[in-house]
Amino acid sequence: MTADKKRIRVGVLMGGASAERQISLASGMGIASHLDPARYDVVMLDPLALMAGNPNLSVEQRALARRVATGGGSPEALPARDQELPEAMQEQMRQASSALVPATTALSAAPSGERIDVAFIALHGPWGEDGKLQGLLETLGIAYTGSGVLASALAMDKVMAKTVLQANGLDVPDGEVVTSPADVPSIAPPSVVKPVENGSSVGVTMVDSAAEYPAAIAEALRFDRRALVEERIAGRELTVGVIGTEQLEALPVIEIVPKRAFFDYRAKYDANASEEVCPAKIPDDVARRAQDFALRAHNALGCRGISRTDLMWDGDRMVVLEVNTMPGMTPNSLVPKAAKAAGISYGELVDRLIGWALEQHGR
Repeated sequence: MTADKKRIRVGVLMGGASAERQISLASGMGIASHLDPARYDVVMLDPLALMAGNPNLSVEQRALARRVATGGGSPEALPARDQELPEAMQEQMRQASSALVPATTALSAAPSGERIDVAFIALHGPWGEDGKLQGLLETLGIAYTGSGVLASALAMDKVMAKTVLQANGLDVPDGEVVTSPADVPSIAPPSVVKPVENGSSVGVTMVDSAAEYPAAIAEALRFDRRALVEERIAGRELTVGVIGTEQLEALPVIEIVPKRAFFDYRAKYDANASEEVCPAKIPDDVARRAQDFALRAHNALGCRGISRTDLMWDGDRMVVLEVNTMPGMTPNSLVPKAAKAAGISYGELVDRLIGWALEQHGR
């Protein structure tokens, strides 16, 4: 790079207000550490700093937002479930929380020199992956990675996503929405109960008998005002990443073999809690079918740049479980593994995502 060529100022947006805050910190730290300092001027930004007055946040979240807004500077205490993860990941979370900068002046038009050129969104769940932040960035005129407002909102709302996917000829699990532990679902166990808008298997319960429904629904409603009760699909769990804009590429299929009851929060982020086979040891025609489903799901929802579609295959039926518009980017995450199997390094993957974001916004 010539001395007179300005580096691209990248704001890695991480943390936020969802139940996946700590995983977002780990994702953001991984992204920031793989951006070439010769090309990029990187700053790690927490949009939680903008939310101190948001009445939809808990008292604790608003207090943390005020602390972030004044500069933070010390590690956050990790929730109990994150304390069960490998120590290396916990340390990454602590380092990230100490290095955060409030996403205030970096998003504004002034002062000169601090505004970012592009936002790399490393937020998971509500307030980051659901279209709200994307709408803010559109309003501010800041380029950002990943899907736009509508696709992000559709994919995060599992009920709306299923409606769109089914309308486009993709098989999805039968399900219904409940809003109280007193509701009696018509879906017979074995089934799955989950928050309508959340990720990382937070609030998810596998139900084997109807007597378990009240507790499972109550757990899901801790994280959302609606819970989704779905039939549980038996078979092999597959996932397929899709990257690109005009020319889409379906990455190699990964098969997930949890060593726990299911692919829960810990299994997703602890390499010792699940086996992730890439490429999956499945027939070639099944792999092509899974990739085709992922491409169709990506297009049906209008995704952009990156997505990951989770599927179940029972030997005949191929079912779309959900589509993630901001897949995890931790060292143990699935899309970076699949990209590596396709010959795309982590650094090249994040570089492409930034390039596509700038192209999309005419930069």
